[in-house]
Amino acid sequence: MENTKIKIADFCQSRKIETSFIQVLEDSDLIQITIEHNEQYVDESQLRNLERFAALYFDLDVNPQGIEVAHHLLQKIEQLQEELRILKTTMRKLHTSL
Repeated sequence: MENTKIKIADFCQSRKIETSFIQVLEDSDLIQITIEHNEQYVDESQLRNLERFAALYFDLDVNPQGIEVAHHLLQKIEQLQEELRILKTTMRKLHTSL
C-alpha cells in the first residue's frame, strides 16, 4: 500500500511559509523529500513532524539545531512511553496469573 504524498509547494502555500524552510529540515535529516515530475513531495507519514517543526520554528523561534534537539528528545519520550506501556501490560498479566 502506497502512502499519500503531500506536495511541498501546496503545504508551504497553505501555511504561508517559504519552501527554503523545508529544505533546511531535509538538510538536517529531519524529513525526507522525494521528487517526482520536477515537484517536491513529503510523505504523509511525515506531516505530523513537519507541522511540529514549523510550529517550533515560526511560533517559538527555535532554530534548526534546536528543532533537531527537540525532535530527538520527543522521540526518546515516545520510546520510553512505549516501554512503560509494555512493562505495565506485562505486570498486569503477571499479577492476574498469580
